[in-house]
Amino acid sequence: MERNQRRGSKGQSLVETAVILPVVLLLIMGIIDFGLLFNNYILISNASREGARRASLGGTDEEIVQTIQNITTALELAKLTISITPAYSSRGHGTEVKVTVSYKSELITPIIDKFFPDGEAVLNSASIMRVE
Repeated sequence: MERNQRRGSKGQSLVETAVILPVVLLLIMGIIDFGLLFNNYILISNASREGARRASLGGTDEEIVQTIQNITTALELAKLTISITPAYSSRGHGTEVKVTVSYKSELITPIIDKFFPDGEAVLNSASIMRVE
């Protein structure tokens, strides 16, 4: 009788593992997704700030875009959107310039990506500085 009880407890452990394992894997994948999103947000946040700083020093739109692209080399440039307002010709001493950077970050967790359109989270960051 004791031998059957041991065999049954092994089966119980296997069933418990099979029930819990998908939940644990989903949790770990969600943590990884959040970490990647947070890293991408930090990158675009720094890029928008550096772009705004470049604009405040009198940089042209092309120089600002190049500065942002140099900072975000770890990201896919095709998914990066850069907006600069006002245009270079309208910027004067003391006016404000706003640099907005958007990035469509892909999610890797199968269930979590269903909560976002096209399986991508759109990250936005904007920085405003006064032209010197």
